[in-house]
Amino acid sequence: MILDLSEEGMSMQTLAPLEVNSRVPLHISLGEPAVYLETTGYVAWADALGRAGVKFSDLPQEARDRLREWLEQNASTPSWKAPRWVVREPLSTRGAAAQESRTGVALSLEAEGENMQSETPSTTVQYEFKSLGRDLDAALSLIVGRACSITRGTGAAIALEHDNGMICRAVAGRNAPPLGAFVDVEAGFTGQCIRQAKALRCDDTENDPRVDAEACRQLEIRSILAAPILYEREIVGLLEVFSDAAYAFDNGDLAVVERLAQTVVLTLSRAEVFQQR
Repeated sequence: MILDLSEEGMSMQTLAPLEVNSRVPLHISLGEPAVYLETTGYVAWADALGRAGVKFSDLPQEARDRLREWLEQNASTPSWKAPRWVVREPLSTRGAAAQESRTGVALSLEAEGENMQSETPSTTVQYEFKSLGRDLDAALSLIVGRACSITRGTGAAIALEHDNGMICRAVAGRNAPPLGAFVDVEAGFTGQCIRQAKALRCDDTENDPRVDAEACRQLEIRSILAAPILYEREIVGLLEVFSDAAYAFDNGDLAVVERLAQTVVLTLSRAEVFQQR
């Protein structure tokens, strides 16, 4: 079952766990003859329960245009009515003997009926954090961990409003700021992300005037992704991902961080944080 789909990749649920860093050929039908895609997927992360994040590594421009058009046409569909995707074996690989030699995954669209009552989550992270109830710290830890693994970052942090500033509420990886650390939202790369209220990418902290290079050297940070956490046009937090390598991220990774920042808002709402303000 595909839990989320974008031009850059998808999150999915499979019967058996996938291997991280493996590549799988994908054959994707969007329910109409004009939108049939073939590409290769890079498994960015996977867990023992069969959940995985797959990034498209070789999607031709024509196929990308068709996918973009399909996504735009279906953008207004509520996430809880999202179509269900069924993972099927290619016809040529069915049978017990073929299981061990399977090299591809075929996907086809099967829309849910109008009377379907169960919710289909819009992302794997949303699917997982629902089981955490109102445990805000656990949900934030899950999100920051996923941000790190999906983008192949070496560190990540979520900072939330606290009095007159922001403090780190969740961290992951080896080169993230410590929990409880105050975040300077007035200056540098972080300050620009907050002022512009949009996601930003730094490819090399040694050559980016927006960045405090010395502070980054202390944490062994060379690349940064940052996305503001917005609630009703008000910035309530920040999600950042770091890497110890220059040019570690691309626009697809930036889109992932933006999406996860939106997931933080859902997490805060679920924990009734906004009602306490």
